[in-house]
Amino acid sequence: MKCYQCGEPTTIRKEKTYHYTESGLTNVYLTNVEIMMCKSCGAEMLRLTHLEALHAAIARAIVLQPTPLSGAEVRFLRKHLGLKAREWATLLRVDTTTLSRWEQGEQPTGPQSDSLIRLLYLRLLEEREETFAGDRVTERLAVVDKEAIEPPTVLIDMDNPTVYTYQP
Repeated sequence: MKCYQCGEPTTIRKEKTYHYTESGLTNVYLTNVEIMMCKSCGAEMLRLTHLEALHAAIARAIVLQPTPLSGAEVRFLRKHLGLKAREWATLLRVDTTTLSRWEQGEQPTGPQSDSLIRLLYLRLLEEREETFAGDRVTERLAVVDKEAIEPPTVLIDMDNPTVYTYQP
């Protein structure tokens, strides 16, 4: 592989854990991820070979987490579906300014909106993929701790990016 900055050859090293802030979320970590390093210019670049599977796992982890959704998570789910803010707001039956406040973290979603966002995301995903979610979604949503403030850390193994775990 060649360096994206200078075009010189790169070497690859495997990182045990990588904080994946490129997702727009602060609580996602990847394990067994590859980093391309350029000896010429010193650039280091994340190498992701299963980006769609990775983002699908992050989205499922968000939807099924036992804590209320953060604004960044609401935005991630919308973008993962490929929806514009106006389209997502229309489906949620809220004004675009309300959605914007949610996504910017200026206003919490509230428990009913939180549940609606999760269920609507899953339903739209099922329609798109023509599949049924294998998780017992209603049972998982019933145990969301409405008092929790911080979402759990999501750990995704890049050797199998469809699998995730939560870390306290």
